[in-house]
Amino acid sequence: MCKPQAALRGADRLCFFLYTARGPIMEVVIGLLAALVLFFAAGYFIRKNIYREVDRLEARKIEIMNRSLADEMSRVKELKMTGQAEELFEKWRQEWDEIVTAQLPEVEELLFDAEDHADKYRFKKSREVLAHIDKMLDAADENIEQIIEEIYELVTSEERNSSEIDEIREQFKNAKRALLAHSHTFGGAHAKLETALYEVYEGLKLFDAETDAGNYLAARDILTAQKAVLDVLCEKIEQIPALLSECQSGIPAQLTEIEEGYKEMAEQGYVLDHIQVSSERERISTSLTLYREKICDLELEGIREGVQEIQESIDTMYDLLEKEVHAHHYILSETPKADVAIQSLAAEKAATKDETETVRRSYHLSEEETSRLRSIDKQVASLQKRCLHIQDKIAHEQTAYSLLKEELIELEKLTAEVKAEHEGYRDTLHTLRKEELQAREQMTAARTLLNDSARLISKSNIPGLPAAYTELLRDAKRTIGLVSDKLHEIPLDMVAVNILLEDALAAAAKVHEQTEDMIEQVYYVEKIIQYGNRFRSRNAGLSKELQEAEHLFRNYEYESSLKKAATAIETVEPGSFEKIGTLVEEDLTELKSK
Repeated sequence: MCKPQAALRGADRLCFFLYTARGPIMEVVIGLLAALVLFFAAGYFIRKNIYREVDRLEARKIEIMNRSLADEMSRVKELKMTGQAEELFEKWRQEWDEIVTAQLPEVEELLFDAEDHADKYRFKKSREVLAHIDKMLDAADENIEQIIEEIYELVTSEERNSSEIDEIREQFKNAKRALLAHSHTFGGAHAKLETALYEVYEGLKLFDAETDAGNYLAARDILTAQKAVLDVLCEKIEQIPALLSECQSGIPAQLTEIEEGYKEMAEQGYVLDHIQVSSERERISTSLTLYREKICDLELEGIREGVQEIQESIDTMYDLLEKEVHAHHYILSETPKADVAIQSLAAEKAATKDETETVRRSYHLSEEETSRLRSIDKQVASLQKRCLHIQDKIAHEQTAYSLLKEELIELEKLTAEVKAEHEGYRDTLHTLRKEELQAREQMTAARTLLNDSARLISKSNIPGLPAAYTELLRDAKRTIGLVSDKLHEIPLDMVAVNILLEDALAAAAKVHEQTEDMIEQVYYVEKIIQYGNRFRSRNAGLSKELQEAEHLFRNYEYESSLKKAATAIETVEPGSFEKIGTLVEEDLTELKSK
């Protein structure tokens, strides 16, 4: 702790002041000291960051300085150092010297300036200098990369020129050879092709001159352009002979052949008004003239497609003429067959009509069946009329055979449909008698079921028949009687017979089923009562239940009697009903076998 003295210096005076100071003054002094500490600390960290950035930029500068273009420049020196190559080499050397001797030393000086500004706490100025240095280094980097790219472009242009020129010269020779060897196949296009090839030749000479002068980039542009031109020329040299041949001879020859065939067929009686040969020939001839002119001008765009469209048109005319020939042969061979088929169908229809009248005397024909015959009659008459109409058209030779063929095919189709419908109707007539016989057999089967039921009842010796069963039996017999009456009616209505027969069969089956159920119930009740008699003297309740079951049995209420007896015996001896069931099944089997 400081103490008051007569003479104080430096820190002693400060200590004395702090010791003697009191109140607000003390707080202000402490605040100022804290601010100074913070200021110096912040300055320290900012300078540290600036120094780090200076080190980074220094490293970039050294990296750029150490980059050498010697290898790239040596590749350029292998070329002919004249013309464009020499100019570019000198340009690149100067740019590199500018980077090494001017830009990088300036960067070095600016780095010192940035450090100096930082030492003097001029941080904003220091950062501005560093940003400027960064941009200078970026520009130097970009400049170097651009030099490398330009060197690569120059060297590779020379290499590609050297590798491609031989191929292009060979392509040129082949084109020239083809043009000379087959000059007659190019017609009026030969002269322009010769001129175009000569221009390519001159272009290749210019390429050689630019290459000898060291202008490799210009030579590259020339070579690329001449190759594109030569590719197009070679394609035209390949296409023109075939296209010209089609336009000058191939297609005209086909047109002449079609026109001659058209005239010959017309003289033979073919109706060919729907095939416009003359107008189509005129259209095609106009197109061919235009195509030949374009070929002579080496304008081939769209010609291949146009020739293809013309060929398709010619093929269509060939097909139409050929179609008429085939249709004519078809008409000659199939028309008589169609007439015979229709006349045969008409004769069969007449016989079926007579057969219908015979069947009508014994059977009832529905309105639907009668209308079917009338429809068939009308359709056959229509077929005969259409056949005569076709024969009339053939005789007058005013309709194209292709159209007549379509009509004849449609007539044949309709004839087959009517024939199938007629056969179906005739089968219906034959089915009527067959249905009658089947109905009689089924009626006999229903009666047999009732007789079997009566036989079972007779053999079983049951006390009597329940009223409901008697009514069911009466209805079954009555329904069978109705079927029998219907079968004896004239005309015979098989629709009504089949409806009644279905009811009769169902009734007979139900009677037979209930007969078997009733007999089974009777046998069960008798066996249960016989089995329960051994317990009656010892069990009054059982005796009473069995008496009630016997009462129901005597009143022919066999189902109720069975339920009462079965419940009673199961109460006394569980499982006895199943045991009795085995005995009942044996008795029923024996009854049915008698």
